[in-house]
Amino acid sequence: MTDLYTLSLGFANISKIVLCIILKVPQIIHLVNSKSTTGLSLPGTLLELTTFTIGLCYNAFNGYALSSYLEYPFLVGQDLLVLILVLHYRSQISPKWFAAFGAYSAVVYALIAGMFPAALLVTLMSLCTPISAMSKLAQLRAMYTSQNSECVSVLTWSIAVYMGLTRIITTLNYGLDVPLLVNYSVSLILSLAILILALKLRRPVKIKKTE
Repeated sequence: MTDLYTLSLGFANISKIVLCIILKVPQIIHLVNSKSTTGLSLPGTLLELTTFTIGLCYNAFNGYALSSYLEYPFLVGQDLLVLILVLHYRSQISPKWFAAFGAYSAVVYALIAGMFPAALLVTLMSLCTPISAMSKLAQLRAMYTSQNSECVSVLTWSIAVYMGLTRIITTLNYGLDVPLLVNYSVSLILSLAILILALKLRRPVKIKKTE
């Protein structure tokens, strides 16, 4: 029984990392195929990118082994691609966005290179939970306002829900870390809310009758 429990935890850890690396791939494919962004939140995407970027900078700055935060480079890259696609399909790509990307790249480099005080990164990491929650609330608001979720990938949010569950389970295995559990629980609840609303608003495909 103990071996089965250990095996299950090991599977949960591995699957969490693998799914984290491909989390946004279904959303990217969905965007490319639909060529529309109805129901997707641009502010939500920007806030989510912010949390992933902070996580990447924090780990890189502290010199942690790449294997311990391997998902962050993939998540940042995928979110950047989602952002570009959203701007492209909304015809909002302009010089100001190129300038913003240049500023973003410069700040990321400065944070990783230690040009800012270490205390700043610690503070930013502590803000990741509320920022992540705000990104999900923005996504919920975008779907509710448009009453449409056709461009929101159900698979991506299903993966997010699964990852939230595995994070809670694996965290409980190491002890009762209340702040971490609160963080993961809030994330899980909001991800589940997005998934449920996306499914509820999914419009049925109209089948044309042949005479």
